[in-house]
Amino acid sequence: MPTHRDQLSLFSSQSANIAAEVKRQIRLALAGSRHSRVEICDQVNRLAVVEGVRLSLTKATLDSWLKDDPARMPGLQALVLICRVLGTTEPLSALAHPLGAAVINERDAQILAWGRAEIQRRKAAKRARLALEAIEV
Repeated sequence: MPTHRDQLSLFSSQSANIAAEVKRQIRLALAGSRHSRVEICDQVNRLAVVEGVRLSLTKATLDSWLKDDPARMPGLQALVLICRVLGTTEPLSALAHPLGAAVINERDAQILAWGRAEIQRRKAAKRARLALEAIEV
């Protein structure tokens, strides 16, 4: 049954309200870290200095960002620094998902580039085969 292209799917809802999922992904990364939240904040602050970013993250601020209150969210720069320190892209994936996009690592990007080149190679081979068939007629 055809649907209107702008109609939202009942089964694959992609809410644009990303706060809960971003926070959940940060909490999961923190839970998997061998460092305490205070140590994570220290690492984020050191990285901010190295990167020239004005940020002073405290455990209290980090904790407030991770509460269920959607009004309290880390800024984009803070989110990137947190992700780098925690070694995860999952919170960024939570941002991209409602847009139908994905965050991929360097290896996946290389595979994607290879796949695109392979598709172009196959299309060129098909055009060459069709051109040859036209000549041989």
